[in-house]
Amino acid sequence: MQPWAYPLDLPRIRSWWQRFVERRELNPALDPLVAAPWARCAPRMNPQAPPALPCLDEGTLERVRLTLFDLIATARPLMEDLHQFTEGSGLAIALFDPAACVLDVLGDAGIVRAAEAVGLRPGVYWSEGHVGTNAFALALLERTPVQVVGAEHFVALYHDWVTTAAPIYGLDGQPLGAIGVMAPVERAQPDTLGMVMAAARAIENQLQAAENLQESHQYLAELQAILEAIDQVVMVLNTRGEIVRLNRTAARVLGLDPSGILGRPLSSHIQLPPALQNALMDPQVHLETEAALLIDGAPLEGWLTLHAVAEGRHHLGCVLTFRRSEQIHRMVARLVGAQALMTLADIPGRSRAIQQVRQQARAAARTSLPVLLHGEPGTGKGVLARAIHNASTRASGPFIAVSCRAIPRELLAMELLGVEGGTFRNGPSEGRPGKFELAHGGTLYLDEIEALPLELQAAIQRILETGEVMRLGGLRPIPVDVRLIASSSAPLEQLVAEGHFRADLYHLLASMAIHIPPLRERPEDIPLIAEAVFRRLRRGSGRTYRLTEAALQQLKAYPWPGNVRELEHVLERAAALSEDGWIDVIHLPERIVGGTDPERPPDSVRPVEELEREAILRAAIRYRGRVGAMAAALGLSRTTLWRRLKRYGIDPAAFRDRKEKAKGRGEKSFAPTR
Repeated sequence: MQPWAYPLDLPRIRSWWQRFVERRELNPALDPLVAAPWARCAPRMNPQAPPALPCLDEGTLERVRLTLFDLIATARPLMEDLHQFTEGSGLAIALFDPAACVLDVLGDAGIVRAAEAVGLRPGVYWSEGHVGTNAFALALLERTPVQVVGAEHFVALYHDWVTTAAPIYGLDGQPLGAIGVMAPVERAQPDTLGMVMAAARAIENQLQAAENLQESHQYLAELQAILEAIDQVVMVLNTRGEIVRLNRTAARVLGLDPSGILGRPLSSHIQLPPALQNALMDPQVHLETEAALLIDGAPLEGWLTLHAVAEGRHHLGCVLTFRRSEQIHRMVARLVGAQALMTLADIPGRSRAIQQVRQQARAAARTSLPVLLHGEPGTGKGVLARAIHNASTRASGPFIAVSCRAIPRELLAMELLGVEGGTFRNGPSEGRPGKFELAHGGTLYLDEIEALPLELQAAIQRILETGEVMRLGGLRPIPVDVRLIASSSAPLEQLVAEGHFRADLYHLLASMAIHIPPLRERPEDIPLIAEAVFRRLRRGSGRTYRLTEAALQQLKAYPWPGNVRELEHVLERAAALSEDGWIDVIHLPERIVGGTDPERPPDSVRPVEELEREAILRAAIRYRGRVGAMAAALGLSRTTLWRRLKRYGIDPAAFRDRKEKAKGRGEKSFAPTR
């Protein structure tokens, strides 16, 4: 019943109900909020029979109440205020959960008993499917305040009652429940609907206020945790320069007592330089500078920052941070050391082959098994070995690298196994540890392992199996915990077959073997390798280097018999020759510009596409990217040449004079990106 429908004509409503029950005819004057529920209830309920009311047992009801503790705790005082305001009016005030289960009932003793007799008691479900049309179910179903009077209830048992309810919404816009009033039909009043609506809004407002307070407490706790997690001095100042917050680091470094300094001016404890003291009042201050704080007359050198705090245009103060000079020095030392450590992410390349190498290296880093790195000279086996070590659990241990071919064969055993004092007539008088001992707890990297004599291979095999090393001339085994990484560019399988390499050691190493592909098989990695070289050069010289597109095309076309090492040397040479930081074709060696491979046999056969691409590149360089002249020199039509250029990914504009291209539109060049 809507408020504007008063005064009530209860007999007329009763006649509408009777006509619907008997003939299923809905009177057009019937409230649509009531007509639709009648139509839903008619097929499944007997309006003349008392409804079967499901009720929760005490244990289940208590659990439901616990889940809605905040709602009940907020609504109960308001229900008591409402009862006190309407005491003696014959109203039963009830609170419902989102499923229309009664959570609490409050009111005069007589009306509460009468309401309980018809089912309004805690634990009973007043959903439409169980009770029929009623205001409590409709408020939750239609999400609107509603009043149902007399025969508007579908079940005849409630024709002597009026029910009024309004939904209670949570912060997410979903109903948390409903608050309602049940009274005898003769006490039906339009003001009851407004009273219930006001109660629902008051509950929502208090829930919102409690949520805001809880959120503020959470933000405050998070802010304090952030302040304490920062290992530098942090203080928050208001617009009067008073300290309103500081972390424990500030109290320790500056010698301050938080209980005695909060709310007091910063200047009463710490003297800032005059310029910084004035900047505290600047509503737009944002500066970082070296400064000396005067604490009890003693200067404290460091790096100070000031950041204004504002809410809109309202200046609230500023945040002051300070880090001591010695702390900065330690941090820089740590950062430089961390950059010097090679990791798997530092190995440049995006080709599928190099990505597979990284994946295999990560798998190897997770184990302590020996690793065999195989690849042509210059492919970066030593770099990968160090990266595997740094990615493993042994990263904090030593990494010892030995070039087996660089050490004379007669000294290799002494270098690897060590020597006991007095073993040799002209040797050291005291013992000397070998590389296995020095690498204890870490990794031993043996480059060009194929150069080891067979007897030393047998010794290494035994060390790996037993975890013990015997020095030359020694009488006692020394326990060692060493992870072995070996590398080779030789065909070890062939050496095993020829008897020049021990099969048992080879099979032990080959259980975790990683093949590094040559650079000629992954030319798409050249830009990233070039970027890594240029970053290293920039750290040393401060200059920025870039490749032109023409130079990049030449680098991609060259077969690189020396692999990554040769490419690095070529780029370093070109950077030294470049005057403005741009590396062009003229800065590259003749063997690269000419496309010759010093290690290619004269009678080798090259693919036709490779020769055709090389011819087009030569023409582009000679005629500076002029397509007409290139086509004439190659004996091709312009259309055919354009198709070939697209096929091989060659941009003729990249070969034009850079000064000419730069006129009016800027220079197009290649700059490697991360």
